[in-house]
Amino acid sequence: MAQTAGNEFTVSGTLQNAKPGSKAYLETNEQISRKIDSAQIDASGKFALKGREVNGGSFYKLNLGNGQVSSLLVEGGENLTVTADANDKSKWQITGSTNMEFYPKIVAIDTEMREKHKAWQKRAAAAAQKDDFKAGQAIDQEVVTANQKVIETVKTMIPQMGTASVAMIALKYLDPKDHFALYESLAQKMQAANKTGKQATAFIEFVKSMKAEQSAQANQVAVVEGATAPDVTLENAEGKAISLSSLRGKYVLIDFWASWCGPCRQENPNVVRMYNKYKEKGFEVYSISLDDSRDKWLKAVQTDGMIWTNVLGKKNGASPVAIQYSIQVIPTTFLLDKEGRIIAKNLRGPALEQKLGEILDK
Repeated sequence: MAQTAGNEFTVSGTLQNAKPGSKAYLETNEQISRKIDSAQIDASGKFALKGREVNGGSFYKLNLGNGQVSSLLVEGGENLTVTADANDKSKWQITGSTNMEFYPKIVAIDTEMREKHKAWQKRAAAAAQKDDFKAGQAIDQEVVTANQKVIETVKTMIPQMGTASVAMIALKYLDPKDHFALYESLAQKMQAANKTGKQATAFIEFVKSMKAEQSAQANQVAVVEGATAPDVTLENAEGKAISLSSLRGKYVLIDFWASWCGPCRQENPNVVRMYNKYKEKGFEVYSISLDDSRDKWLKAVQTDGMIWTNVLGKKNGASPVAIQYSIQVIPTTFLLDKEGRIIAKNLRGPALEQKLGEILDK
């Protein structure tokens, strides 16, 4: 299949003990692999392959002699060199990039830990049958010690990986809450290096979302009656940033909802009715959607006739504003006075109409 986009990379080397007529294949790393390139392995065992990487970081399969397979982590632009033996996979070496220097080490760690966990499970089952509490405790401590050793090993390796894609794989061994500094450092390096691949972009956005959540948690205040509602600034359908404080001077209903929330959608007609009834008297709605899908959010806004201020409060699966307002369930609403103070919570149906009537029908 012809490839015209992306950065070209090459894979060349030697397969010792290759059977006559053997071929080398470069394949996609999919459930049903697709061949990218193929080459005849010559009498001296040499071969050369090439491909183009369009995503800025993907896995491929190197198939030598139609049986021996190895994974390649490629970003594009590499010239990888392979030394392999058809009779012994343990002798394979692939050099030419930071990814292929460290990825086999990460795989080795993972393989070792899988084998250890199998052994621990067997020993734990045997200890449980004998009601050997001390043996169980000893196994638990071995697990903790081994996991901590892996963490320390990975932490030592990550700085050596620079901005290579393998660094994102290695970070999966580290809890982002406990090691956020490493996550943020890698994201910053990737931004500085202008890494625009799919995985890098998603990683950078993930780190940004985590930082926003941490900031929201740090700035979290009690959202109780009498308190000033925390100010937030979120984007509407046109991408315009609208702050809650820009609505000061009006009575504002903050409405946390989502298109998939049945009770939210059931209440929307009542809010539409209240908005139409009291908008000329200084009533405004600031609806904060917790949708993951922008399209579903906008469709619900149109379908339900929500003609007031609508903003999206969730991005990349995270919602700092929901954390800031301690949202556990939706719908959740806060009614604010003209100064932005919370005067009531979770008013719906007749209760919302009664409260607005008390305030605005004067």
